[in-house]
Amino acid sequence: MQQSANGKKKGPSVTAEFVTFIRALESLKPEGERICYDPYAVRFLSQWWYSMFLEMAASDPSNTLFPGTQNSVSARVRYFDDFIKKHIDEGLEQLVILGAGYDTRAYRIEGLKNKVRVFEVDHPGTQSVKMEKIKDIFGSLPDHVVYVSVDFETEDFGQ
Repeated sequence: MQQSANGKKKGPSVTAEFVTFIRALESLKPEGERICYDPYAVRFLSQWWYSMFLEMAASDPSNTLFPGTQNSVSARVRYFDDFIKKHIDEGLEQLVILGAGYDTRAYRIEGLKNKVRVFEVDHPGTQSVKMEKIKDIFGSLPDHVVYVSVDFETEDFGQ
């Protein structure tokens, strides 16, 4: 995330882009080899991350620049995807994602769309970019997602 002249953070989070980059790379792998799958991740990459993605995709997506981190992030995504899917079947009614970044669970996990209210809480700079990307992908923002803009460093999101 960049800083504006007045010292406030602006633009998307670097962490959001990095985690999305890892999900995009993992999603290139064949179904039997990948840990997690996110068909939308590549659509969230900035120009710089997208060119790095293309470079790695042209070589071998199983090669990694970040061995421990890439596997850890992919495993974490899979764990939470599986956890949420299980709880949808058990009657989950709402899901709050703090620091949502470019998380795409609300759009790619079947069952969330019709049954679960999803609250995505994140910094306004990241969230505004994400909302534009969601509109580009789906044509509009989905009804089951509530976007809550909060700067965790300066605001009390409980309010």
